[in-house]
Amino acid sequence: MRIIKRRILSISLVSSLFLTGCGSEQLLQLERNPNYWEAINFSDELFEPVPKKQSAYLLKICENTKKAASLPKQYRTLGEYGLYFNLEQVGTYTPPIELQYIATGDTYYLTCRSPKTNQLTAHPIQLKNHPWLKPTSGQERSPIKEPVLTVRTYNKAEKRKAEAVDVSQHVQRLSIEFPVTGQLVFSEKDEDGQQQSLFGLPASFFQPKLELSFEKTTDGLPSTTYALMIKSDQYFNQEDIVKSIGEHSVDLTYHRLPDVLRANKTIPYVTFRSKDAEKPLNKTISLRYETKVKDIRVRGFNGIGNDNKEIHGFLHSNDAALKEGNFRQLSLLPDKLAKRISNDLKGVTLEKVQGKRADIRYMTLIQNGKSQSFELYLKARAKKTDIYVKDTKTKKTAKLSGEVAANLLTEVEE
Repeated sequence: MRIIKRRILSISLVSSLFLTGCGSEQLLQLERNPNYWEAINFSDELFEPVPKKQSAYLLKICENTKKAASLPKQYRTLGEYGLYFNLEQVGTYTPPIELQYIATGDTYYLTCRSPKTNQLTAHPIQLKNHPWLKPTSGQERSPIKEPVLTVRTYNKAEKRKAEAVDVSQHVQRLSIEFPVTGQLVFSEKDEDGQQQSLFGLPASFFQPKLELSFEKTTDGLPSTTYALMIKSDQYFNQEDIVKSIGEHSVDLTYHRLPDVLRANKTIPYVTFRSKDAEKPLNKTISLRYETKVKDIRVRGFNGIGNDNKEIHGFLHSNDAALKEGNFRQLSLLPDKLAKRISNDLKGVTLEKVQGKRADIRYMTLIQNGKSQSFELYLKARAKKTDIYVKDTKTKKTAKLSGEVAANLLTEVEE
């Protein structure tokens, strides 16, 4: 009899804990919303936006990784597109999804490069479903598997303004032809003699070839900065490599480079030396090609780095503002508040919605091109107002915690 009572008591306790909300659910489920992605056609240097329906279709194909196939060893390229996240907060950047149509024989693919991993997926397609694609015949080619390096040396008189001169009084420019996958990693040795990654340049359909050179600048003080310049026809970026403070000069020496940079092999590129007694300098920058993009600092091909980790928030006044994603119709939430709301939604007890629709009808959270939108409901009580958020897609609802709700209410009522 006691055993039966204990069992009944245990079941009652479990049921009580469940009903009081100890079983939490993650309401935060960020996804790519086709309303907020826009495709740009780069084929034949058109640089034209495409219709929204086409953009949504391209995004849908790239998202369906279950139907991805192996990349053909030989193919012809038919056109390039970029899918851009167009719901942006000032000062943030989401890398585009790079697209390239390819064909081998009568088989066609859409290849997609992930903005997060920079890995390629090939998606078999039916030509009839892509009427905008011109199935022009082109020469079959086998893409290179490793970077091709071409060194060009110029004397001092032929150098560009501010270009750095090495110990032999020459300027070197290094041209790099990229494979379609992987990344070029720049590194230097740390105090323990281990290679320390500085940053990486991932492969890109948009920038298959780049030129590297060093430039030297001074600010009028006894200091000199050597910056690595990264250039192509439509791209420019730079990375400060050495900053020397003092009157002693810095000698720059280039190392002999191979014609092909083999995978996972570190090659010395350039060495900087200074005989300054207080701060002697002996730094060698090396190159390494890796077939997969690792989690290191990346130099984005648009000139700015990736903003993958921060979460941001917006308020939309009505249905049209939510659907169109027009930046002029959005109100920005403070980033700290957006993060606190997202943390709140990672573990909630689902409830029935209460109160009335807020005048500001929707809230959207975004991170790395993925978003989630909620309807906002306000329930006024004696001393405070509760805020309920309902996922616009799943209709699941939860109540925000007190302090988070109070801070959001301030933004909603402004």
